[in-house]
Amino acid sequence: MNRRGFSLRTVVLAGLVLVGVVALGTGAALSSSGSTKRASASVLVDGTTDTVTNIDPAGEYDYGSFTASFPIFQGLLGYAPGAKVIPVLATKCSFKGTKTYFCALRKNVKFHNGDPMTSADVKWSFDRVTKIKDSSGIYTLLTNIKSVTPAGPYGVTFHLKQAQAVFPLILTTSAGFVVDHKVYPNNKVQPNSSEQVGTGPYKLTKYTPGQQAVYEANSDYWGPKPKSDSLIIRYFSKSSTMKLSLQRGEIDMAFRDFTPTELASLGSTKGITVHKGNGVVIRYLVFNVTRAPFDNVAVRKAIAYLFPRQTIASKIYHGNVQPLYSMVPSGLPGHIDAFKTAYGASPSTAKAKAALSAAGVTTPVSIDLWYTPSHYGDASADEYAEIKRALEASGLFKVNLQSAEWAQYSDALGKTYSAFQLGWFPDFVDAEDYTAPFYSTDNFTSNGYSSKAMDALLSKEKATSNAEARYGVLVQIQKLAAKDVPIIPYWQGKMIAVSRSNVHGIDSTLDPSFLMRFWLISKS
Repeated sequence: MNRRGFSLRTVVLAGLVLVGVVALGTGAALSSSGSTKRASASVLVDGTTDTVTNIDPAGEYDYGSFTASFPIFQGLLGYAPGAKVIPVLATKCSFKGTKTYFCALRKNVKFHNGDPMTSADVKWSFDRVTKIKDSSGIYTLLTNIKSVTPAGPYGVTFHLKQAQAVFPLILTTSAGFVVDHKVYPNNKVQPNSSEQVGTGPYKLTKYTPGQQAVYEANSDYWGPKPKSDSLIIRYFSKSSTMKLSLQRGEIDMAFRDFTPTELASLGSTKGITVHKGNGVVIRYLVFNVTRAPFDNVAVRKAIAYLFPRQTIASKIYHGNVQPLYSMVPSGLPGHIDAFKTAYGASPSTAKAKAALSAAGVTTPVSIDLWYTPSHYGDASADEYAEIKRALEASGLFKVNLQSAEWAQYSDALGKTYSAFQLGWFPDFVDAEDYTAPFYSTDNFTSNGYSSKAMDALLSKEKATSNAEARYGVLVQIQKLAAKDVPIIPYWQGKMIAVSRSNVHGIDSTLDPSFLMRFWLISKS
């Protein structure tokens, strides 16, 4: 979920610091007078600096919203711990030819309100996402679906416009979450203040924007009972405030995001554990290739020659991220270090100068770089200060840093910004999720990049079912992306959560799918 970061998972209002948490009968994190209390053993309290746009899956494409909706909703397929794809609301799914995909549905599944889940709900859920076409962009994951046809009450057939080898992975995304057709309108997103009805292990009992989301275990859940009877997600505007709450025991864990300095401090704090798992979250710099000076590929290449990946990883993030030389993260099949091959492993002023000189570009080149100061963590300011330092140290660029909070920032991006920071959390764990959304002519960044050669490669990759052949096409895509430089990828991060030492089960949910499965977590 662009999940999710921008999976495009991204638009949000700044969160307010919580000053009071609702008691759940079993205990509370704060009393009404403001004095602190430790959360009850049956209530898991998580903290986050993420924010929520829409909980309704039809309007949810930012990571904070996805994390809030994930305990509530489920899809036909999903990821087991370890990022293995498994049936969830389906019992089995398979291709019938290259453009038809059938799923047999799980029987005796109930929504939180007691309504039975059937194929009518599945069809309704997919149809409404594509009909609503929410501005978040979540519907773009489903654009290859021609139609959805019920096959009795417990079967559904997807008819595709063109062959798509990764279509099963599309069904793991929040675009495929199933909602009750009796509750959700087919022409608009359900407000966060309204009833949210899914089939998941938790049901949402209260949501207060910028403050908290409160969940209780679903007593009719078809699967294993959640490890904790209740879940609270608290929203913090500052990671420093969240850190203090964790140390005081007011929250049990925190998932997204502490600064690197705060993580280092927490790692040496008695009674606190920092959990790290393999991750495929990335950061990248987007150029609007229709706006000067970035409409000149030589300018983009010069910046690529100068990019301080190693310094950002070590100095700013203290080794919690690693340099990334392709939009496809290291570890995913098909990945190559395309930018390392094209521009080197470390910055080169000489090569950057040569690229600009050959194109007749007068230096220093004045550029604006935009970033958002809190949405991707409080380290973003330091990250972009380092990028500015590296570019200006070459003598080739004069950098003007600009920033805006996410609500304003996400609405501008390619519309008014010429070069801007974004991040990505996987919709699904495959290289296609890191290529098609970024390099197609109608890509979500609105950066004006359009290449007939790239569009042809993207179409070829989607239609190629043989894995080895598909990875070969992905290699070509990455090489062309490095040549055209509409985007510079620069780091790949781990999945990190922090908890008190009496919290158990977090490590089992840290994997490349980047899913926080709260129902697997307990505390003693």
